[in-house]
Amino acid sequence: MKNDIAESTDEMKKKAHKKVEKGKDWSEEKKEEAKDKLGEAKESAEKTKGDVEKKVGEAKESAEKMKEDVSSRIEEVKEDASGKKEEIEEKLGELKKEAEKEKAKLEKESKKEGVTPAEKLLNDLVSKLKEGKVQIDEAISDYTKPETPQSKPLVDVLETNDTIILIADISGVKKEDIDIRISKNTVEITAMFQKEPEIEGAKFTQKERSYGKTNRTINLSTKIKVKEATAKYKECTLTITLPKAVKDITKVKIED
Repeated sequence: MKNDIAESTDEMKKKAHKKVEKGKDWSEEKKEEAKDKLGEAKESAEKTKGDVEKKVGEAKESAEKMKEDVSSRIEEVKEDASGKKEEIEEKLGELKKEAEKEKAKLEKESKKEGVTPAEKLLNDLVSKLKEGKVQIDEAISDYTKPETPQSKPLVDVLETNDTIILIADISGVKKEDIDIRISKNTVEITAMFQKEPEIEGAKFTQKERSYGKTNRTINLSTKIKVKEATAKYKECTLTITLPKAVKDITKVKIED
């Protein structure tokens, strides 16, 4: 029986020893796993640290670049402002010189007329207002006056089977002062009369003669051969002959 107990004790010791050894192996294994994970964590931390340092470096470079750009723009604005300032000062100087010149001229003219510069300015203003009133009165007179026979050329239109003839009365001009423009269905006659007489201090109280440019456009009843048109001007009468593009044709019905 003692032998059985001894054997049982040895068996228990062996089992315990195995369990201890197994526990040691498991502990070593876990220890190695922990070391591996710690190593991986260190590598990840190092990598993260490198990425962060890289990002920080890029941010610093970007900030430096932005700072340089801002500084450059500030310098450009300063240079532009300096240039504008010089330009403004130059223009102000020119205006000042012009004002001084006008002032000296005004003082000289007012002294010559025996009045003060203020009185001279007032007199000039009144004179300009009077001149403007005269021009307005003349414009109103020209607008409201009845149209005279010479204000536009008087035109007769005659037709034959194959031509259209225009006869216009235009007096007081030379042949060179008449311009004729023809299209397929219109004729425009323009006459350039002499300029209005320029007599100092004089104004119209009655105005019946024609001055400057006047024109007349005549619409034609049918198309014409533009290139075959002819014109003559003799004794203040303009005659324009226009061949028709299509002759008038009348259909005749045959009786039974």
